[in-house]
Amino acid sequence: MNLFAKSAVLIISAITLASPSVISSELSDADLQAAMEAKLIEQLKDEKVAAHTAEFIMNNLLTWQGEPLPLDQADSIIAYAFGNRIAENGNQSPGPMNTALADTVVEIYEKTGKPVYAQWEIAQEIGDRIDAKDLTAIYPTIGSDGTIIYLSTIGVAEEILKLAGGADKLGKAVVVGFYEHSLRTINTTKDAGIEAYAPEGIELPHDYDKESGQPWTRDALIFVMHEIRNRGTNERTRLIEQANQDK
Repeated sequence: MNLFAKSAVLIISAITLASPSVISSELSDADLQAAMEAKLIEQLKDEKVAAHTAEFIMNNLLTWQGEPLPLDQADSIIAYAFGNRIAENGNQSPGPMNTALADTVVEIYEKTGKPVYAQWEIAQEIGDRIDAKDLTAIYPTIGSDGTIIYLSTIGVAEEILKLAGGADKLGKAVVVGFYEHSLRTINTTKDAGIEAYAPEGIELPHDYDKESGQPWTRDALIFVMHEIRNRGTNERTRLIEQANQDK
């Protein structure tokens, strides 16, 4: 029996048991990726593209948790904002999701005492719960008309590097992000040159704010679709850059 046939049998057997948890335990990641690759070869007629796409799906669409780091091994804490609230006059405030992220950062800080680098929405909600010498807020650029210019995830990571004085000053960083946003914040932090991990044993915020000023952060399903698009865009950019380098 070839690998695809074996995977198909496992999938069918697991499905008949009608339990997602059983399916997960019965089907290995390797079998699942092999089955997806075989399906994609059939559809795309290109083994190389199918193999890369199946690996991308496993690592970026079916994976939502970053590699954890025990808190006693952390050297710094990095926190990324999620959503906001916008008043009728246009003023922005952190909103409840960033309040939850701030609470999470404080929890980790109380366990570690490590320096914190947090987007301003989170830093504002932290307030004086963290010693000022250990809290660095990351602020966006303000436009000539007084509006806040959105700072991307990679933009935040690069600003943290500047303020910290380099990746060696940050050491091993535990990254705090909203649950479905967490893996990309970790990967983007790594892309900036920082050694980044999920905080082991810490439950990341997961309750969405239906009144968020960012429509894509008001609902889990909408954000997951938004996140999948972003991950696909990042991979497309990486492949284009790689192709240009190979010329």
